[in-house]
Amino acid sequence: MFNINITSTVLDRIGADVRRPYERIGLLIGFMLDDGLWINDVVPAGNEDSDTICVLSPDKLARIADDIVRGKVEGRIVGWYHSHPGFGLFMSETDLDTHGKLLQFSPFVVALVVDPETNEFGIWALDPDAGIVQVSNEHIRIV
Repeated sequence: MFNINITSTVLDRIGADVRRPYERIGLLIGFMLDDGLWINDVVPAGNEDSDTICVLSPDKLARIADDIVRGKVEGRIVGWYHSHPGFGLFMSETDLDTHGKLLQFSPFVVALVVDPETNEFGIWALDPDAGIVQVSNEHIRIV
């Protein structure tokens, strides 16, 4: 498993975005370096479906990718985040499907799930031997 470095500013921005009674979704922006994945920015993508299901629309993903190409966003898409307000930390079938779509770009993308009611988060990544697994705290560093 690779190491994940995430800035406290990113966690604060995600925390501000997900403090709602319905699910929110967004993209994680950063870089892969020798010492692991660095997450240093977020792009909130809202919620276009329902209070308990959020999906990253192809149009929203295309707009964010275009912003990266044009230099409006520095870095690349290294994952995504979403909230489960009051439901706990897990990856639903919809979440696994969303993550699978992003894995086509890189085997190092991560999914960050946050429960704003308990103020907890977890990160999931692809383990080549086990599939998509929750990353242990020993591989997560908040900087």
